[in-house]
Amino acid sequence: MYLHHLTVQAFGPFARTEDVDFDALTSAGLFLLRGDTGAGKTSILDAVCFALYGTVPGIRPTHRLRSDHAPVDTRTRVVLEFSAAGRRMRITRTPKQTYPSVRAKNGTATAEATAQLHERTGTADDPAAWEPVCAKPEEACREIEAVLGLSKEQFCQVVLLPQGDFAKFLRADAKDRASLLRRLFDTGRFQELQNWLTTRSKTTKKDLDEVAAAVQQLSERIDQAAGPSPDQDVRPEAEHPVDALSWAQGLLAHAHAAQIAALADEEGSDAAHQKAKQDHHSAVELKTRQHQHSQALEKRALLDHKATDHPRLREQLEKGLRAEPLRPLLDGLERSILALHNAHTAEETARTLLEAAHTYAQTPQLQAAVEQHHAERGRLQGLVPDEERHAQLAAQMGELSQKEEQAQADYDDAAQWLETWPALEAEHTGRVEAMAKAADQLPQLERDIQSLETQLTAARTRDTLAALLATAEETETKREAAALHAKKDWLDLRERRLDGMAGELAAELKHGQACSVCGSSVHPAPAQLRPDQPTREDEEQARATHEQAETSHSKASRARSDLAEQHAQALGTAGPTPPDQLELHLQAAHSAHQAACDQADKLPLTQEELARLRHECNTRTQQHQEAKDRLTECQTRHKALAQQQHTISLTLDAARGSAATIGDRMSELTQAAEHLAGAIEAAQTTTATTDRHLDARTTADDAARDAGFSTREEAAAVLQPPALLQQWSHELQQWEKDNAVITDTLDTPALLEAAAQPPADPQAAGDALLQAEARMKNTAGASQQARDRYTALTGLVAVLETHLADLEPLQARYALIDRLAGVASATITANTRSMELEAYVLAARLEEIADAANVRLQAMSSDRYLLVHSDEKDAGRRGRLKAGLGLRILDNWTGTERETSTLSGGETFTASLALALGLADVVTQEAGGRSLGTLFIDEGFGSLDEQNLQEVMDVLDQLRAGNRAVGIVSHVAELGRRIPSQLSVMKHRNGSTLRPLAAADL
Repeated sequence: MYLHHLTVQAFGPFARTEDVDFDALTSAGLFLLRGDTGAGKTSILDAVCFALYGTVPGIRPTHRLRSDHAPVDTRTRVVLEFSAAGRRMRITRTPKQTYPSVRAKNGTATAEATAQLHERTGTADDPAAWEPVCAKPEEACREIEAVLGLSKEQFCQVVLLPQGDFAKFLRADAKDRASLLRRLFDTGRFQELQNWLTTRSKTTKKDLDEVAAAVQQLSERIDQAAGPSPDQDVRPEAEHPVDALSWAQGLLAHAHAAQIAALADEEGSDAAHQKAKQDHHSAVELKTRQHQHSQALEKRALLDHKATDHPRLREQLEKGLRAEPLRPLLDGLERSILALHNAHTAEETARTLLEAAHTYAQTPQLQAAVEQHHAERGRLQGLVPDEERHAQLAAQMGELSQKEEQAQADYDDAAQWLETWPALEAEHTGRVEAMAKAADQLPQLERDIQSLETQLTAARTRDTLAALLATAEETETKREAAALHAKKDWLDLRERRLDGMAGELAAELKHGQACSVCGSSVHPAPAQLRPDQPTREDEEQARATHEQAETSHSKASRARSDLAEQHAQALGTAGPTPPDQLELHLQAAHSAHQAACDQADKLPLTQEELARLRHECNTRTQQHQEAKDRLTECQTRHKALAQQQHTISLTLDAARGSAATIGDRMSELTQAAEHLAGAIEAAQTTTATTDRHLDARTTADDAARDAGFSTREEAAAVLQPPALLQQWSHELQQWEKDNAVITDTLDTPALLEAAAQPPADPQAAGDALLQAEARMKNTAGASQQARDRYTALTGLVAVLETHLADLEPLQARYALIDRLAGVASATITANTRSMELEAYVLAARLEEIADAANVRLQAMSSDRYLLVHSDEKDAGRRGRLKAGLGLRILDNWTGTERETSTLSGGETFTASLALALGLADVVTQEAGGRSLGTLFIDEGFGSLDEQNLQEVMDVLDQLRAGNRAVGIVSHVAELGRRIPSQLSVMKHRNGSTLRPLAAADL
């Protein structure tokens, strides 16, 4: 995998767009990322990891990737161009971030994370053509992992050797080391296999226990199904399930013999029950026939008793049937009598409604009165239009009165409003002029507010900077004094060292060696060291203290100068006016501006109100004149209509009489004529009804004589209700039928034979039947119980045979799987290493890593140190890994092994770097052996001395073999002099920037 180009925008410490050309930077194979602490060197590696996997190394959240220095309208974006597995690809990512939005309620909206992956598919026509691969973050991660062959964890461990993580793996305990190795080599499948074996062992044991329990339960069920028996064998114990089969088969044979015996008893009881049933049926049948014969004799006696009243009943029935044809004539005569009475009553009622002069008048006189009433009603009909005209005139006069009142009210209202108009017009005109003047003053007031706000901000800044400036001046003075004091201490110490230099040189002399001053190998009187003689290290420390004090003084001086410049600018803008006074002026300006705005806002409405009032004045003037004209017209028309109404009233009063209206008078005449007509009709009806009554009486008398009766009253006396006649006839007919049936019954031979026999006793036969039936049920129950017992035992013995057949192979399978699970889980002595399966695999990987690391560690430590894998368990450590993941250091100079924690800082870095590189080699090989063209090493070189640094650099030079590029992230000055190809990360107040450095720039 090779990196070609990286672009970051608003990412981390980089406020704007920064580019990294890896092709140019890695041309020499070894390059350096340098810069001050916190400038953003590691952020470049974060950008690479974010572009590839959508997250950054470690646990830093992705929502904090956006630069705090970036403008709000600049989106965070990372673009990385890389090649791997023969494919050149470009990934563009943006994290989830907020941005300004005019549509959002709170002014900001949230953009979700995006990713766009392209692949270069250069052709002859377009060598730099890019084709999209996917446009979703999840799909891009899967595609990149497939191309690189590395997960994010593996990539960060192999390609981005992270800051501060070198020594973590070296000094980690077995649990932490196993956690990292498990993620890198995906050994979870071995743990899953171990868990599967354990689960399988438990499942097989459970199955075995279930089969054994099933055999025991079947034995109990067989014992229960067989029931109690004196000669039954004892059920075998649960520890010997095989013996249960022979015991169960013996019970099955005994149940079969019992079934055959019960079946024979059942057949004998059935035959006895059939005979008792037949005897009971014969006794019941005889008892029934004897009872029928006795009932027939009783009915014969009852029929003979009823026959004594039959002559009288037949005579009444004959007379009633003769008089029945006269019933309609007699009923018609009764109806004519009732109709004649009703007619007389109706005539009397009708005559009571007539006038006294017509109460006893004959029909012709009544008819003449009716004609007279009709003539008078016709005359009144001609006066109905005059009455209607009289009512119309009254209504018109009422409407005119209402219109006159409305016209008078409109006239008064308009006159009252017009009286107030001059004062109202003057008031609104003055308000419009005042509001227009306030609107003209708004621009000047706004300029005054803006000027005061600027001056107030500058005044506050002026006062703040004044306090900061005083503090800065005091700090500068203190640091200047500290720098002078440190310089004086350094010069004093240097002078003391020079004064005692002879003793320092004499202390280095050895017998037989030439003096570095005089060259003599004989030293007769060497100078003595002073008790307080400063050393070279003391002088260097004092000089370093002096340089630090000078640097601190320079920084304080620059800070004071910047504050003084800013204070002068603020003072020039704000002047000497205090902020409190400026705030009062600003509040007054805001109040004046608000008052003017309020006045200006009301101007359009006030102008509209004035225009409306002027329009209303014109309308009111016109309404005043129109109301006056309508009032005059109404008064004239009302006088003319009143004259017409008086003339018509004289004629109508004479025609109405005592009635209220012509219609009421016509109704009176109509009602009187109707009463006369009713009386005439009632008199005519009485005459016709009398004639019909005489005819009905004559016809009834003639029909009674023809039917054999002397008078119609005699015929009416013998009339009976038709239902009673029918009842008498039915009783006589039914007696004849019953008499015939009883005679036939008493003559039946079977009944005569039954009557001749002794009385039957069905109760005794029934008791015998019940006893036979009870015995049959008992034998049937015993037979069914024997059959059920035999059937149940047959099924249970078959199931028992099946379970016993499965038991032996299940025991063998459990023994095998339980041993495998114990070995994989290190719970049995067969696992001589006391290592679980996953720990064993991880230990093998750790041995490979240690072997690969030792190749470089020997070179970096001058063949002194080797990493040794240890199978021992950590002291005091409990856990399922048991042992196998320990690391110790072998010191070839002393031949002893010791803990890695005993290494010095530089030695720890060297061993950690070698271990990290070895881990990268093994992980790369595990991932398919794909070439890693780019490798980054983040920090740690500051702990090396010059010799160790040279040895480490030699190993890093060897990593460049195979066209590999190695990037070192460090701020160590010595590396800056050794590595010509560099990328400088420069820290600024408004965000960091990148600048590539070549050999000519160093």
